Formats: sequence, structure tokens, C-alpha cells
Amino acid sequence: MEVAAPADISNAASRARNAQFRWKDAPFSSRARVLRRFHDLILDRRELILDTIQAETGKARRDALAEIISVAGTARYYLANGAEHLHAKRRQPAVLAVTSAEVTYKPHGVVGLITPWNYPFLLAIADALPALLAGNAVILKPSELTPLSANLARDFLVQSELDPALLIVVHGGAEVGRELIQYVDYVGFTGSVATGRQVAVAASERLIPFSLELGGKNPMVVLEGASLDDAASGLVVGAFSNSGQTCISIERAYVQETIYEDFARRLVEKTSALKLGWSKSWDIDMGSLINADHAKKVLSRIQRAVDEGAHVVAGGRLRTDLGPSFVDPTVLTNVADDMPISTEETFGPVVALYPVRSVEEAVARANNSEFGLNASVWAGDQAQARAVARQLETGSVGVNSTLLIYNSFDVPMGGVKRSGIGRRHGEHGILRYTQAQSIVSSVAMGGGYDATLMRVKNERVVRALSALLKLWRRLA
Repeated sequence: MEVAAPADISNAASRARNAQFRWKDAPFSSRARVLRRFHDLILDRRELILDTIQAETGKARRDALAEIISVAGTARYYLANGAEHLHAKRRQPAVLAVTSAEVTYKPHGVVGLITPWNYPFLLAIADALPALLAGNAVILKPSELTPLSANLARDFLVQSELDPALLIVVHGGAEVGRELIQYVDYVGFTGSVATGRQVAVAASERLIPFSLELGGKNPMVVLEGASLDDAASGLVVGAFSNSGQTCISIERAYVQETIYEDFARRLVEKTSALKLGWSKSWDIDMGSLINADHAKKVLSRIQRAVDEGAHVVAGGRLRTDLGPSFVDPTVLTNVADDMPISTEETFGPVVALYPVRSVEEAVARANNSEFGLNASVWAGDQAQARAVARQLETGSVGVNSTLLIYNSFDVPMGGVKRSGIGRRHGEHGILRYTQAQSIVSSVAMGGGYDATLMRVKNERVVRALSALLKLWRRLA
């Protein structure tokens, strides 16, 4: 792909802004028609999308299918709920019957999205859909490692009768991302903590709003009474889907001592049974990592953990027989909390197991992280599981689930601590692409509400006003 020059980005922003000026005045129903066509089109053309995703990433076909399912789900959710989220909302007035208050939502204008390689179709387009529905134009810079999936997503929107100037894709590395921020009115970034900091600084220098979804070192808590077979199956999905290259994937599992050995045995059995490879068929459980460099990085993390005393009980190998980018799904034990494998995001198919004596210890150690994106709790008692979930310092928690949050479209998804700022999905996920405007009004008589205090002429009126305010508080 040709790398965008500064002039290309300037021109793209100018075209997008001109198109957005018309788009923002179109009724919601007109914007929604584009998304309805797009939803059906990506399902009809799924084979092309699956082939493109797999060719760019090496992931298993089921993992590629997950991208299409999540994009379609995002479209359906905002088609059903977007108009209500964007509708002007009445708010409590200053004085009933004398004043009124409402909030309206206006699009920012041109939204810039900088997206990563791990879900090149999903992350390139799912965040663009609510931005477009809210009346914005979008300029998208996908990862330079996976440009084709983003181009394909745009092509399908254009085929769905979106004005091509409303979604423009620019290609290149970090320098293109930095340039993009200089021309947009809002920037959304998904990626590493280090780059997220740079995006935040660049956006802050221009005083434009931004959102960041960054890394995770996501914990799972398994308590007495949980179905160990179900929990082990859940962890296999949570740790090894998309070859572990998922921001919300599970990399740490805290298991009560009384069930630890049994759980570990079941997990090892299920992990060792996974089928690795690359194929367009549906019988592969896990594909490759994004490239050989990343595979070597993940393997070096495993080796360092072993050098520091960890035990590999499943996997731990670079599978050169399959290709240079394949790493076996790996389970580690005997891991200390201060090892890098416990504190730094691996972003690969590696999970560490930790025995804990009590629920309190599990919560404390799960929270002992600079990250706070996602977590998982498995327990026999659902009330206990939810109580534990509320104690975890993460933006989302799944009970008897690991990755469910991404397809729970009506609740916000995002992180705390170093895992990010802002939320996608739900009402938050579309209103972040708008500026809230408050409109308040008053009866005009006598100068309106604002002139009320001008009528205070003596202490008797002050006492009466104070008594009225106390009564108001009791009635509220």
C-alpha cells in the first residue's frame, strides 16, 4: 500500500469535512439505511472477508469469523438503539414550570481512528459505524501490517451507498498517525500503552477529545464450587482465541488451592488437544501469530519465565514445523507475582496459573496490576461470583465468561489504570463521537429566572426563600 504523505492527509481531511457538512444534516433514517445494507453485505460476502483476514494475520478461520460476527452485532445494536441515544433528552429544570432544560448531541465533525493489526476488520470498522451514524466523517489509519482488511471494510460501506468521502483510509506507520491527529476533531486509538501516551499528548496539544483502549494483563479467578471442566474450557477460549492476541484475553488465572491441581490437569489436557495450523477449513483451533518477530518475542517471554523458575506444563515451543510464526498454546505454573510474565502484557498464547488460599487473596493478587481492562470469575455460587466481580479493578468482568464483553453491545467496554480512557459500545460508544450541548430556557416575564434575586429587597424575603428551599429539599 502507498504510504500517505502529509498533503494526502490534508486533502483527505478537506474532502471528509465537506462531505460531513452535508451528512450531519441527513436524517438518522438515511444514515441507518447505509448500515443496514452494510450489515447484510458483509454476511453475504463473508468468504472474501474471511480469506482476506486470514491472509493478513494467519489466524484460524473461526477467529476471523468472530470479527464478522462482532461487526454485524455492532451494526445491529446501533441501528436499533442509535436514534434513541442521539435524541435530545429532557433534564431536570432549575425551577419546575418556570424553566426547562435539555441536552442535544452534535457530531464532532471529522473523527480519526488509529487501529491495530490483531482484529484488522473488526477494529478498523466497528468503531467507525457509530461515528458515522452520529453524523461524522471518518479518516481511518489501520496498522501497516494489515491494510487490506480495512480497505475491504470501506469498500463494502461504499457499496452500501456511503459517500466515499465520509470514510477515507490512509496508510502508513506512526508518522501518518501523528499527522492524522493534526486534522481531525476527535481521535480514537486502540493499541499499546506507549503509543497511547503519544496519541494523548498529541490530542491534548490541540485540545481535541480522544479515547484510548490500551493493553491488559487480564486475570481470571476460579473458586471452590465452580465446574472445573467448564472453567478450564472457558480459560482455553479466553487465553488462546486469536492466538492470545486479544486485548481482553486472560493471561493470569488465580485458582483456590483445594481445586488447583485438578483444574491445572484439566486445563493442560484441553490445551494440549488444541490443533494448530493454517487452513481455510474450520478444523483448526489456533492459527499463527502476526509474524515471526512477534512469535520470537512471545517465546522469549516464556524462556525468561522458565529461567526465573517457572514450569511449562503445556506448550512452550516455537512450532517451526508449521511455520516461523507459530507458538504452541502455553500454560505456566510456579510463577512469582514479580516476574515480568506476571506483570507485562504478553499478547500471545500464554497463561500462568497461581494457587491462592482464599477469595481475598485471589482478589488482592488479581488487582495487583498496572492494568485494568477485563477479568473473569468462575464460581458455583453466582452471588459470590458477582460479589467478587465488583471487587476487581477492571473496566469489565465476565462471570462464567472470558471474552463476552466484546459482544455485549449495550454495556460500555473499556479500561481503567493503564488500560485506557473512554469506552466503546452502548450509549457511551456513540455519544463519544458527539459534543453535548445544553439548552436551558426560562419564562421571559420580568427578565426571567435570572432576575429572581434582583427582587430580594429585605431579610424577610430571604427568610421566606430559605424556607421554600428547605421544603423543596424535603419534597425532592
